[in-house]
Amino acid sequence: MARIAVTGGVAEGKSTVVDYLRELGYTTASSDDIAKDVFESEEVQDGLRSILGSEGPATPQTLRDKIWDHQALRRSVNRLMHPIILRELDRTGAEVVEIPLLVETCRQGSFPRVWVVTCGLEEQKRRLVQRLGDEATAEAILSSQLPSDVKAVFADVIVRTNRPPEDVKRFVTAVAARLVQ
Repeated sequence: MARIAVTGGVAEGKSTVVDYLRELGYTTASSDDIAKDVFESEEVQDGLRSILGSEGPATPQTLRDKIWDHQALRRSVNRLMHPIILRELDRTGAEVVEIPLLVETCRQGSFPRVWVVTCGLEEQKRRLVQRLGDEATAEAILSSQLPSDVKAVFADVIVRTNRPPEDVKRFVTAVAARLVQ
């Protein structure tokens, strides 16, 4: 079974699609979960102290606050963390990996199959506002991300999650069944 990278924007249903594939028996891993562990590592905390010019350990919230409007600082943090996250993701050996920033990190060529999960911009915004409770923050997050229609250019499969969950699950199951044949 060739590895599948699942990508897409925030609040578009990537985790749901990965959960469906896990239910079908595929081994899975999430770069977001790995990033949380990597963030706490001594190697990354030392690097963050150096980048941020701080003495104490960085927290996710203070890091987000500092890099939100500072593109150069964000790039420095990404240069520190992304290679470590990707290395750890590779070590999992998972058949399906969830990587929201797959295209942004130019890793789409590392996977024989790329699935892009999308629900359309309006539905994505609705879901994100529902999750955050704040339309301005949702719009700021969406405007800072690469749109999923751009990511779709690299897709072998596009999973549309603006449909009833049972339809999405049926689609994922059908596509996964063709991979085994």
